[in-house]
Amino acid sequence: MFRDSLTRRNTIIAASVLGVGLIVGGFFLLRRAPRVDMVRYVPASALAFVEIDSLADLADGLTSTNAWRELGPALSLSSQLRQMGFFADLMGRTGLGPDEAVLVGRAQYAVAVTGVEAQAGENEEGPYLHLKPDFALIIESHLKPQAATRLVQDRALLIAQKIYGESVAEDTDDYRGSHLLIFHGAESNRRLIASSFGSVIVLANQDAAMKSCVDAIAGGAASLAEDSTLKEMRSIVDHDSTVVGYVTARGVRKLFEIWPALIDGGSAEPGTVSSFTDLLQHISEQAAEGLLYSLQFADGGVTEKYLTVLRPPVARALAETLTPASEASLQVLAQIPQSIERLTLVEFQSVGDAPERILKQLSPNLDLVAGVALREFVISLRKEYGLEAGDSLGDAAADEIAFVSFGDGGPSAMLIPATQKARLWSAAEKYLKQKGSAVTKETTDGIEIMISSHDDRRAAALIQDCLVLATRDQILKIGETHSSGAGMDRDKRLMGILSKRAAGTSVISYRPQVQDAGPFLLAISKLTRVTDGSRELLERDSVRRAIERLPRSASYTQFRDYGVYVEAKSAVGSFTLLNSLVKSDDE
Repeated sequence: MFRDSLTRRNTIIAASVLGVGLIVGGFFLLRRAPRVDMVRYVPASALAFVEIDSLADLADGLTSTNAWRELGPALSLSSQLRQMGFFADLMGRTGLGPDEAVLVGRAQYAVAVTGVEAQAGENEEGPYLHLKPDFALIIESHLKPQAATRLVQDRALLIAQKIYGESVAEDTDDYRGSHLLIFHGAESNRRLIASSFGSVIVLANQDAAMKSCVDAIAGGAASLAEDSTLKEMRSIVDHDSTVVGYVTARGVRKLFEIWPALIDGGSAEPGTVSSFTDLLQHISEQAAEGLLYSLQFADGGVTEKYLTVLRPPVARALAETLTPASEASLQVLAQIPQSIERLTLVEFQSVGDAPERILKQLSPNLDLVAGVALREFVISLRKEYGLEAGDSLGDAAADEIAFVSFGDGGPSAMLIPATQKARLWSAAEKYLKQKGSAVTKETTDGIEIMISSHDDRRAAALIQDCLVLATRDQILKIGETHSSGAGMDRDKRLMGILSKRAAGTSVISYRPQVQDAGPFLLAISKLTRVTDGSRELLERDSVRRAIERLPRSASYTQFRDYGVYVEAKSAVGSFTLLNSLVKSDDE
């Protein structure tokens, strides 16, 4: 009896010890490799970087979105793709499997942009701008140095052959104790350089990009980890984010150097566009201290955050000037059709004279050149809307303006609730007479419309207590919507978005239709070879119904005392950039 009791006790003790041992062993075996701060590997001179902490987490988050769950089955995407993130993470934690597979599950990634080469010219098709970024892909493999070196030696040539073909040429060099593999094709200026430094693997397209990254990794040069703006402001947008990005102050200046060649003037006058680009360049040089970005998966969709960090005096001046309206009436919503492409609501106190107030507040915080650029922009903007010196909409407008894109190829419509209709109507007539244009009047469906002879088909009307600046056809659609009572105020998704906006929100943008998720998942289906990528697949009833169930895109903008903060929520976020990389067979 005693012996049996002793045996049971020993068995229990042994089982407990074994269980604890398995738990402890499992913890150490399955724990993720310690994360490192990837900005330590990015040179301080870089223009920008983007960091992905884990491809496994990225795959898991993407395949957990409502867009993937709804559209995946409709586009024949295998449900097994949802397990890829899990198995990649498992191999990364255990180290069991080929080095390539372990790297995918274990590694951290960063892309550092160290320069941008711009070449402008003109050919038979018109002006063109070719941009070539100098960049490096930095991979913290969390592998042993020997394994990282072996991967570079075994796989770099295969990558180069994919890029340049079988005739790729290979050279070698040494830098800071690292062996550089240099590949190039027929065009010697197109290069792929591969190397490793300890557990870090680097792929670059220029010698300077490679060497500056190796310097930072080796500790021989300063890194972005010492950037004061990044250190102080990163936590505002980054809370365990899947993707993080940062454009340095130097990068912002470089961006606006090429901005004039990239900007789409739309319906704005060339003089206004020129003034705007000059203004951006001057203010970016004096006011912008960096741009931060993050992406997270949340609530079945994607949340992206943008923060433009400004010099404190400039940020405070903007925040004080663009104070959110205390109680916007949102009366314009009843006149806006639900079939539009995009709606942007601007809610400022005294929105009618906002440009003049911005000029007054910002000018003392800028030097003479930037102050003149700001003044010229305000003057050009006022002239475009027929306002001369001394003219001001002031309190003639309420505290909100709606900008509406109909998606019809015409200019965006503007709806301005009026507190003094006669003053707004007079200003609208001056606006329509710009460039010597003639104005005719007609009354259709009970709406008096002023129509300009200008090529952009601009027109104006007063509907209820709201001034509408739009094309004639757009005005008639707005009038019909107002009469039918089927405006955007009946859109439950929009009303829910408006009810959840944070205090201090000054600008809200909303897309009633889901436009990007379908093409993105279609591109994935083509990459995985389960469809041919034909756009006709998006017209299937099952696909259309799935798209209709997806969350709509919305963004919220706040002017804070340290910069401009934007939070955007959508079905798939910036992953839609992949759409431009994969062409369907019918394109």
